[in-house]
Amino acid sequence: MTGKKRLFLAAVGPPGGYSLVTPPLGLLYIAAHLREHFALDIRIINQRAAGWTSQRLIKEIVAFEPHVVGLGCMTPSAHVLPEITQGIRDSLPEALMVLGGPHISALQTAAVAATAADIGVVGEGEMVMEQVMRAYIEGGAMDSIPGLIRREPDGAVVRNPGSVPLIENLDALPMPAYDLIDVPTYWRQPGMPTIPRRNYVSLFSSRGCPYNCMYCHNVFGRGFRGHSVERILEEIKCAKSRYGADEIEFVDDCFNLDRKRLMDYSQRLCSEIGPIKTAFPNAIRADILDDETADALTNAGMYYTALALESGTKRIQKLIGKRLDIEKFCNATALCNERRVFTNGFVMLGFPTETAREMEETIRVAADSKLHVASFFRVTPFPNTALFAYVKENAPEKLNDVHYNDMEYWRVKVNLADVEDAVLDRYLGRAYREFYFRPGRIVRILRDYPRPFLLPAYVGMFMKRVLRYA
Repeated sequence: MTGKKRLFLAAVGPPGGYSLVTPPLGLLYIAAHLREHFALDIRIINQRAAGWTSQRLIKEIVAFEPHVVGLGCMTPSAHVLPEITQGIRDSLPEALMVLGGPHISALQTAAVAATAADIGVVGEGEMVMEQVMRAYIEGGAMDSIPGLIRREPDGAVVRNPGSVPLIENLDALPMPAYDLIDVPTYWRQPGMPTIPRRNYVSLFSSRGCPYNCMYCHNVFGRGFRGHSVERILEEIKCAKSRYGADEIEFVDDCFNLDRKRLMDYSQRLCSEIGPIKTAFPNAIRADILDDETADALTNAGMYYTALALESGTKRIQKLIGKRLDIEKFCNATALCNERRVFTNGFVMLGFPTETAREMEETIRVAADSKLHVASFFRVTPFPNTALFAYVKENAPEKLNDVHYNDMEYWRVKVNLADVEDAVLDRYLGRAYREFYFRPGRIVRILRDYPRPFLLPAYVGMFMKRVLRYA
């Protein structure tokens, strides 16, 4: 094959359902890497950001007449993949269709088999997609690409032996191809920090997490791999000068794991660029945050962070593999509160074997902490996680009614705990009431919320959750 090939990449997620919208960083990294190696005409669409129905997405893809289509999605949106892939196949029978993202990494061959796609990519996509594109362009076989899921001529879906090595030197990757999307589109829509009207760009400064939380997917591996400080600063400069961003957010698994890198980054940012407003929607591990690192991050511009408690009991912490030091977690919330950093807590109720008394303790720890806001979720066992395997082995009947189609995380009705369904519902409602109906917390929210004039809409969203369980 010769000439410039057309590649259409889409983040699948129909409007409605899970409503938060973020830049499709995975696709932006893949696009940037591929265009360094091949002559490609690339288009990227985030379906939810565009507000397109599945039929509209199919129509736009077909109109582009791509040689290769790449679709990535989360499990809650995967129910639309059969319709989308079949629609593309009907109109573009010769196009190569590739699936990727967390859903494919979770369900693997079963996920591809449920669609009309040809290929599935598990884990990091850059190097695999490079091999796929090279085989496609040069007419080579794909059965030698390690770990690739593929559909054979007879329709059977198999996975090649081996696995794709993780990218150890992240600085070798080009910066995400933000030029292929309309960045301001994301400024007008609700993102992971539910703080509207932010002129921001999302950054991955690292990949991988050494902790063994049983509810997490292991997409990036257990080893921590970080961009250099020089590379992080280069991306921030680009975000400011090229896209007009005055704020960044880090979406790492654990930004503060490497203390030396954190301190060096904060010092050099302040001296070479100046502080920039920074949010950490999920990238700070609370029990390794101390006075020095909290000062460094705040001086560099941190104004918002999420801190994940999950459970307030030592037994459950050990069971789930997170092993969070609960006392240090509470101390971290106090450190952020002292520095006027708005903190959002993540808490889960309904772990396997969890008792009513343990739920009460989790609620107490969260309510007594200095978190500004918190979300309380039902524990959900996603496929290909240690949690799913645990439940399948010890209480398989609890998986019978677990459905992932078009779900919002607070809609799931699974109950893995040692309490009746009505009791778990009652504790979820109690959690919101005990957490929010405290005068001191309300005062701190009013004092520290980053967009005070938009606070009524923010409070309204959380009140809906409270009333859902009332």
